[in-house]
Amino acid sequence: MSVFEISPAPYGMRIAYKGFPTPEDVAAMTGDIQRIIAPLAPGWGVLVDMRHNKAFSAESAEMMKQQIETCKRAGMQRAAVVLQSAIMALQARRISSETGIIPFIRFIDAGSDPAWEQAATAWITRGTEPAG
Repeated sequence: MSVFEISPAPYGMRIAYKGFPTPEDVAAMTGDIQRIIAPLAPGWGVLVDMRHNKAFSAESAEMMKQQIETCKRAGMQRAAVVLQSAIMALQARRISSETGIIPFIRFIDAGSDPAWEQAATAWITRGTEPAG
């Protein structure tokens, strides 16, 4: 079973993690991401579901930064990251800060917001700030 799922979404792309992505997993993701975003016009968004994710290794985190850069260059406008772990929240915020996407990313705590998917979609599609 894969530790990630990537699929097209009406707003752009959805990524869900389920475990501890190895550098090999992250490399495999890159091809999937590029296929999905290639036909998208600038202004698309991404929902990243990290509720069931374990922390990234340093090597995987560096590779994730490259994926974020690819998405920025391809016209990503907004991103919503859904988290349920304090450790993953810290790591996701650090990676986001280091790639300069903090202005157009929002972090949503699924543990305190049962409507996390609606909040994420509202941010991605309309720029509606999530509660909290």
